Amino acid sequence: MNGSVAAMDITVRRATASDVDALLPLVRAYRVFYEQTPDAPGERRFIGKHLREATSTIFFASDGTRALGFVQIFESWSTVRLAPMLILEDLFVEPSARGRGIARALIDAAIAYAREAGAGGMFLETAVSNERAQQVYERAGWERERAFVKFNAPL
Repeated sequence: MNGSVAAMDITVRRATASDVDALLPLVRAYRVFYEQTPDAPGERRFIGKHLREATSTIFFASDGTRALGFVQIFESWSTVRLAPMLILEDLFVEPSARGRGIARALIDAAIAYAREAGAGGMFLETAVSNERAQQVYERAGWERERAFVKFNAPL
């Protein structure tokens, strides 16, 4: 999924290192949503590094003047499936742009990318309290995990 996908007056395309400045306001708002303190240098360093080194794939939605939402995907591997597994790590749409199908367009771009990459699957996590996001994923056909339990290490 290297090209653009248009939905309404919105275009979704894969981000490049030159898109960092357009993405930073969304990254900051996403982190604040998850109760993180804004860190402009850290956010720039993190997103810029992943785009420059191609260690993540980011798609973003734009109305031609500004970025309205983004999805970031990381690669992992499954020994069981003998294939790459993609992690939909971040999905965020600016609150004023919600309800326009942007989240679904970003999810569709991520799924198309996963298929093109030959991934064995794609998964995500979201906050238990983020019911709106859960509804978006369910409407897009994602299924809740029922076979595995997640654990977090105390670091």
